[in-house]
Amino acid sequence: MTRHTDPDQTFVNLVDTYLDRVYRYLRNLTRDADLARDFAHETFLKLRKQVAAGQMISEAYVFTTARNTALSHWRSDKREEDKRAAWGQSGSQMNLSHPASLVVERQELGQALETALGCLSEDQRTVFLLSEVEGLKYEKIAEVLDISAGTVASRKFNAVRALRGELERLGHALP
Repeated sequence: MTRHTDPDQTFVNLVDTYLDRVYRYLRNLTRDADLARDFAHETFLKLRKQVAAGQMISEAYVFTTARNTALSHWRSDKREEDKRAAWGQSGSQMNLSHPASLVVERQELGQALETALGCLSEDQRTVFLLSEVEGLKYEKIAEVLDISAGTVASRKFNAVRALRGELERLGHALP
């Protein structure tokens, strides 16, 4: 007996599983909460069409769609300065449950990290965020970006090295 899956329920499950992670990824990628929300919405509208057509959606496909949604936006924008400004905007949030000095310290480190992330190439930043923030394995990242796992490892290595250098330059020495 063949079990038919309801596309609406499949889509609801997809949203429940990935919405928070996709939004977080896009928020870190764009540095703009409103833009990330718009891109996440657009991503899931695209995925909805795929689910309705009966396509099985993998984790890699979800993040590929999210990344391509953001990239399409910037590629269609002819003004290069606007693109750079969007990548570099900050929006740190403080955790007020810690003592004031720790909150200030964390806020400063968060701002320095955002600045350092803004200095990475798009390729390095994407690999770093998918690996460190979203927890994807190199093989999944390679699938999302359509590159080899070795290229993922190289980009991550270079991203970490660049982040360390920039954080040290900003006065935040790392072990």
